[in-house]
Amino acid sequence: MSHKLITKISDYICRDEEVVRERLGETMGGKVLELESERLRAEGKVLGESIGEARGEARGKVIGELQGETRLGVLINRLILDGRSAEVQGAATDAERRKELYKEYNM
Repeated sequence: MSHKLITKISDYICRDEEVVRERLGETMGGKVLELESERLRAEGKVLGESIGEARGEARGKVIGELQGETRLGVLINRLILDGRSAEVQGAATDAERRKELYKEYNM
């Protein structure tokens, strides 16, 4: 009998008996048998975590971009309202100047 077939049979017979599976595995050469359901559960957990991380990262990126655009829009609007239209281009293109203006406007 092939090792794969023996594993499937023992998985079916011993699905609720971990100790029996371990002893059977020891008898078959020291390997602990793993139920197919356990293997799939472990793979699913890893896949689920990866998908969750990717979704979280994408969501965080979208939220961050939206907040950044909103913040810049508010800064530009305040510059215009304060009669500082000449500084809008600097705020839009120069990160250091933009940082200074955010600080000045307590943003």
